[in-house]
Amino acid sequence: MMRHPVLLMVLGFVVWSGAFLGIYFTQATACSLAMQSQFLHASAGAFRLVLIGIVLAAIVAVIAVYRFQRQSPELSGDTRTSDFLKGVTTRVSVAALFSTAFCFIGVFWLTLCAA
Repeated sequence: MMRHPVLLMVLGFVVWSGAFLGIYFTQATACSLAMQSQFLHASAGAFRLVLIGIVLAAIVAVIAVYRFQRQSPELSGDTRTSDFLKGVTTRVSVAALFSTAFCFIGVFWLTLCAA
């Protein structure tokens, strides 16, 4: 039995936070390079594809976490507490998936750098 089922419960938001850091690190680095050397004008399409790839990878990772949590033996059992934790974990994973899609959807159409 897992000693801390809450860690398994918040795994979807851990993936979300990693995607958040990855997307904004990539965007900040590319925009900084663009301001220094006109880098972005020649490769704006490639830059947007990289950001879209990160978003799609994050969505796939959150879905994988959801599937892992649903099949996890740590949260299975016949007790009321175990059933409650399984229900909460499912809802938290769905919230993480919604948050990932909602927060990062702007990558598809918003301007890449404020110039």
